[in-house]
This record gives sequence, structure tokens and C-alpha cells, in this order.
Amino acid sequence: MGIFNQIRRPRIALVAGTRPECLKLASVAKALRQHDGATSLLINSGQHLAMVERTLAQHGLAADIAAPQCESGSLSATLRRLRGAIRTCLREAAATLAVAQGDTSTAYATALAARDLGLPLAHVEAGLRTNHPLRPFPEEHFRRRIARLADLHFAPTASAERNLRAEGIAPARIFRVGQTSIDLLRETVHNPCADSELPALPVAPHLVVLTLHRRENYGRGLDVVCAAVLDLLAERPDVGVLCPVHPNPAVGARIRQHLSAHPRIVLTEPLDFRPFISLLARATLAITDSGGIQEEAPYLGTPILIARENTERPESLALGSANLVAVDAAGIAAAARHLLDAPRPAALAFDASAPYGDGRAGMRIAQHLVAFHQGIVMDDAPAPLSLTA
Repeated sequence: MGIFNQIRRPRIALVAGTRPECLKLASVAKALRQHDGATSLLINSGQHLAMVERTLAQHGLAADIAAPQCESGSLSATLRRLRGAIRTCLREAAATLAVAQGDTSTAYATALAARDLGLPLAHVEAGLRTNHPLRPFPEEHFRRRIARLADLHFAPTASAERNLRAEGIAPARIFRVGQTSIDLLRETVHNPCADSELPALPVAPHLVVLTLHRRENYGRGLDVVCAAVLDLLAERPDVGVLCPVHPNPAVGARIRQHLSAHPRIVLTEPLDFRPFISLLARATLAITDSGGIQEEAPYLGTPILIARENTERPESLALGSANLVAVDAAGIAAAARHLLDAPRPAALAFDASAPYGDGRAGMRIAQHLVAFHQGIVMDDAPAPLSLTA
């Protein structure tokens, strides 16, 4: 048994640096705080300092330790700064285990910082893969590198679990728990926003929600998707578009340049989770390069057009509720027309038959994290918890 498993009350540090990381770690943090077997701490890495503070607060959480705002720079420089800042925070927290989520710079820097300190690492949303080791970059590179450093792998889906096994990860270290974003979604659909809490909508019978932010679509990709949206609106006077504009200037300036003048396009600031989900549920179609929306929309019965070359979420494609369309204006417009006219897919139920889980992933992850410290996983290697647990 290692020293970390001998500690009576573990100190588990969850590290978040972006809004999606906050959303996907929220249910884990809440479950750990209700658990008698561990002390949990939230660390704000400083990658998007203010956004993380705001997002955590919206879900009744606050960072216990915050690094300074990470200065913008090259990817390698950002990783270097985050790694050092997170290493300092983990020391300050006297952490006995670090938890990283997803595939961001913060997630990879957390994995590196944990290795620097000799801390065990747990990876939430482990095992997502595309068919290319560098697409999307840097996300695909990060998630594959994190897998080599993690001690516990919390896979959201059956395909993610298979990917990890195929890469040689020991089955006893892999736990299929469901996707933590569905935990928040489950709460939200039972507590929708009132109309007064939503932004003004375009005046049109059919609402299309548009979100773009991925690095792979910077520049020409954004131009092409925006051109496709304008072509669609020219052909379909019954369609309006709502687009929450990502705060990254490389994205926001370009989207505003293309779309701000159209009378049936509403551009908003980034939306909080509850109002965004309420709008996504109302939408006839979502056009997106987001991973989270690919998971959430099937539970709302909203079809999705994925404007990317590939996806690490094949489950949405298998459901038939999502179309993957290479970044080509004519192809995107044609696929959008088809989905607008097709019957709306049935919404998934929050149960074990749903590919992204039943909305109880955070509870399962908390149980496994505490069990790891108690030596249960390391010594006895029990079967993973059932998704119906």
C-alpha cells in the first residue's frame, strides 16, 4: 500500500480552469462534500479565473484555492505557467490525490503537476478518442497523454472504456460511470428557466442555436460556418438563429463581423448553463462544434449538426440525432435544411440505457475516489459500479 492509501482522511483536489470543467466537476465536488470519508478542495487554475469563479458560484460552489490569472501566450507557455501554478496550489492544499477533467490545458497541466509531486491522478471523462491522434488539436493530444499519467480513469461511455482497454490501461483502473454533465442536465430539466430569464429570441417559427469555439475552426472554419448560416437564412425565412458568442477574441470578432447585421440573428454574451439548456430544449436544431452539446441535446430531443471533421462522441451519431458535417458551406446548409424538416428525435430518458448515463456520475466517482484511498480499488479490484447503482 502506498502512503496515500494509508491516510485516514484523504484530501482530494479537483482542479478547474474553464467553464466546462466547472460544470463537469460540480456534481463530483458536491458528492464528495457529502461524503464522510474525504475532504475535498476545489482549485481554480487561473486559466479563465473570473469565469471559473462565476460558474462555480452559480452552482453553489467556490474555489478553496485560486492561482493568479494565467497570462495569455503560446500553448507551451500557457502549459508551463499552469503546471507551476497548479503544483503550488496542490502543495498548499496538502492534496493526497488530484482530479483532472477533460482535455484542456488545465487538465493536462494538472496531470503533469500531479506527476511532479508524486500524487495519484484521477481523470474524469477519460477515454474519449477521435480517429486521429492530433485532431482536434490540442484536445486529442492532451487526453491521450493524460491517460498515460492517470491512476484512475472515469470513462463516461462504453466506447470510452473500450478505447482505454485497447490502449493497455488495466481494466481494474477503469470505471464506466456516465457523463458528469448529464448530472447537471438532469437537475436543470426539472427546474427550467422562466421566459423572463432568457435573452430576446429572433422572431421566427424555427430557432437554430449556434455555438462555435474550437481551435480547429479558428479562421477559415468560422468563416465557412457563418457563410453556411447566412445561406440557410436566405433560403428559409422561417428560421432564426441565436448565437452565444464565445469570449475568445479570435472567435467573437469573426462571428460578429459575419453575423451581427442580420435581422434574424441574435448574438448574446455567453449564457449560463440553465438558460442555455432551456433555449437548447426549445431549438429546432443546434449547429455546434461543442462536445458538451453533443451529450446534452439527445436528452432534450434536439437534433445536432456537428461542424467538425470528426467527433470523440460517436454515441450521438449512433443515436441518429446528430450529423457530422465537414466544414463546407454547401454541406452544412444542406444538412441543416434536412434536419429542420425531419421529425424531431425522441428525447433520451435519464436511465442506464442512455449512452451518456443516468445523471448520477458524480456520486459514483466520489465513491471510487474514497475507495481508492481505502485501498479497495488497489487491493481488491472490484467490478465497476453498475450504471443503475
